[in-house]
Amino acid sequence: MKKLAIVLIGIIFALSLTGIGLAQQKAEPGKPAEAAKPSEPAKPAEPAKPEEAKPEAAKPEAVKKEAPPKPVVYRMGGSVVSIDAAAKKVTIKQDSVKKQKKVTLTVGKKAAKDLAGINVGDVVNIWVTGKTITSITKIF
Repeated sequence: MKKLAIVLIGIIFALSLTGIGLAQQKAEPGKPAEAAKPSEPAKPAEPAKPEEAKPEAAKPEAVKKEAPPKPVVYRMGGSVVSIDAAAKKVTIKQDSVKKQKKVTLTVGKKAAKDLAGINVGDVVNIWVTGKTITSITKIF
């Protein structure tokens, strides 16, 4: 019975070590592993000459313009604290279990027509793109 317990513990120990071995990162399929390359003699680094050193910003192909990130669209809700129709700004108070916050947002052109039916103290759902309200609906 003791021999069986020792054999089981040994098998469990061996299997636990193989799990660690499998967790190692594998080489990407497109690139050969570093160990698979034949060893090449290390070449001494040559010092860069000042005439040859050119900044990469001067190369037109190196400078790529990235598109600006898309604005985040999200829904939020809360009660209306204040409305400034002239400046097209609305302040919303959000209550949650752990914190409260007030957010002042700009009203977009499409949401400006819905702003007429909203009063201070109303509970609203709004759709926001960046910091601009795109849609506002009164809940109660």
